Amino acid sequence: MGNHLPEFRAAARRIDRRQFVTRAGAAAVLAFAANTPAAGAATARRLNPRAITENPFTLGVASGDPQPATALLWTRLAPEPYTADSGLPAERVEVEWEVAHDELFAVPVNSGTATAHPEFHHSVRVEVTGLSADRVYYYRFRVGAWISPVGRTRTAPLAGARITELKFATLSCQAYYHGYFTAYRHLAAEDLDVVVHLGDYLYEYAVTAVGGARNYTDRKLPSHYNSETITLEDYRLRYGLYKSDPDLMAAHAAHPFI
Repeated sequence: MGNHLPEFRAAARRIDRRQFVTRAGAAAVLAFAANTPAAGAATARRLNPRAITENPFTLGVASGDPQPATALLWTRLAPEPYTADSGLPAERVEVEWEVAHDELFAVPVNSGTATAHPEFHHSVRVEVTGLSADRVYYYRFRVGAWISPVGRTRTAPLAGARITELKFATLSCQAYYHGYFTAYRHLAAEDLDVVVHLGDYLYEYAVTAVGGARNYTDRKLPSHYNSETITLEDYRLRYGLYKSDPDLMAAHAAHPFI
C-alpha cells in the first residue's frame, strides 16, 4: 500500500476535481434550464420592451434536442450583435413566445413569456411541454413591437413507436473565415426530421476585417474579431458573428438540431 500511496493520492485529487467540475456544470445547467441567473448574479432592473427601437432578432431562432412531448426553443436579443452589450442595457427583458400548428399561427398550441437576463447575454431558452409526438410545430418570439422570424420544429416519436422512415442530415465543423455557409442554405430547403451536428461552427481564431476567405467588399468587421477568443465576452461576440450568418439562421429556423 505504501508503494502506491502517491498514485492513490493523485487519483483522489483527480476524483475531487472531476466531482467539482461535474457539480459546477450541473448547477450551471440547472440555472440555465430554469432561465434564471445563477446564485450571486446581480439582480437587474426590467427594461420596457417598447424601449427597444431596433430589431432584436438579428440572430434568428432555433430549436433542438426534440423529445416526444417537448420542444426546446431559443433566441437571443441582439439589436447590435457585433458590440459587447449587443445594443441592450444590463436589464431584464420579458419575451413572449408562441407555438402553433401552422405558419400563420391561426391554430395556436401554447404560449407564454420568458425572461431574457443580461447575465445570459439576453438569450432565451424555453422548454415547451404538452406537445404531441412526431409532429411538426411552428414557433416565434415577440418583444414589444418586434416579432422574430418563424421557426419550424418537430417532436420525436414515442419510445417504441414503429418508424418506417427517418430523414436527417449530419453536419460537422466549419469556420466562418473559410467561406460562406452555402451548405446551410441548401439544408434549410430540405424536408428533414432533424439535424445531427457532430462538431461546431465556432472557432477561436482571428477573423479579418473582410471575413477571411469571404472577402467582403461592402462592409468591414470590427477590429475586435481580428484576435483569438479568450474571454467570455470574446466568445459571446464570436457567437454573435457566426449566428448572424443568414444561411446558418435559415437552417436553424427550419429544423431542430441535436
